[in-house]
Amino acid sequence: MIGGLKLACNDSFKLGLKWVVPAITLICFGQVSQVFGLQVTQAPAAGQSSAKSEIECTLDLSNPGKMADIVSNALVRALHQEEVEVKKFLESAEINYATGDELAKAAAEHFKIEITAMEAAIEEYRHCNCTHEGGGGEGTLVASSAAGAFQPRAVQLKVSKFAEDVLVHVVLHEIGHGLVREFDLPILGNEETLADAFATHFLVTRMPDRATDVLQARVTSLMIEAGEVARDEWTVKGEHNSDARRAFQIAALAIAHDYQKYASVGKAAGMDEDDIRRARDYATEIHRSWRRILQPLFMPEGQLSGEARFRVDDGSSFSAAINSSSLSSELESIVKGFDWHSQVTVRFSPGDGGAGWSRSSRTVTVHDDYVARFVKQGHQAAKK
Repeated sequence: MIGGLKLACNDSFKLGLKWVVPAITLICFGQVSQVFGLQVTQAPAAGQSSAKSEIECTLDLSNPGKMADIVSNALVRALHQEEVEVKKFLESAEINYATGDELAKAAAEHFKIEITAMEAAIEEYRHCNCTHEGGGGEGTLVASSAAGAFQPRAVQLKVSKFAEDVLVHVVLHEIGHGLVREFDLPILGNEETLADAFATHFLVTRMPDRATDVLQARVTSLMIEAGEVARDEWTVKGEHNSDARRAFQIAALAIAHDYQKYASVGKAAGMDEDDIRRARDYATEIHRSWRRILQPLFMPEGQLSGEARFRVDDGSSFSAAINSSSLSSELESIVKGFDWHSQVTVRFSPGDGGAGWSRSSRTVTVHDDYVARFVKQGHQAAKK
């Protein structure tokens, strides 16, 4: 049941082949109704031809207890909310909400998720606990062809402003690795620290109108991650500095360029007046070095590289959002601003993982899981 409409797929209720996310359209016999983004329209009359497949599903989503199971999966697995917070919200769901619709809408409001994204995520996981054919796994059941085969379809999610800002610095960081490899730049220290420094220098010198928002978001993101680990457990091993240390170094470089303009970035990293004074001294030399080493690597004024590519894979849950936002043109402009001698690609791709530069394929890849992390962090930052 969804909003009082029972979706039982038996002899009197047969599904056709029209599913659209997030406003899912089901073709059935007998009535027309729409509840919580689910529209049911009348099918062809008896005797008329219609390609159709049957799904033996009698899940009653008007029951708040049943809906709670689906909402839990939708929030944690599709919308990347904290499992502890989701569990807390759903503890008394059957008592607080009379119907599944009420519960779903309340969940969207509580976690500050747009209702269309909530609807789509619920549809994605509606059959995840079912035992019928196509059930028991991730993904909405959608008819793919006349053959009637059912396949999962990715839910399209939005990218928040906070996530977009963080991603600019993340991609610049990976481009920094690419510049080192493609142009054989000297590595006179830790390359991860070098890549952060490049991204920060590029922002304050080449993108001054965007730098404050991007650096504020990136430092905030790193401090959130630092707060997820007890301070006495912050690592001193490996190539990467601790998240808090990275945040401080990024803020220090910004402060060195313009301590008044980037005061909020320093504050986000926990810098005090002495930190700011010292940063204005030592970090200035870093900017000077980057300015000199990068100067011959840029394309001539007004020209873009023909060797640079930007793409978002169709399977990405964020493909529609990224392609329709200014983020795509912004990142494409950045990567095409360098005079690459062979093809270099910035790519957003579905799947788990973070972001990285591949020397063999000359590609910066950012995975959906990483984008989702920053969307979630944006919610955390807003609550604070």
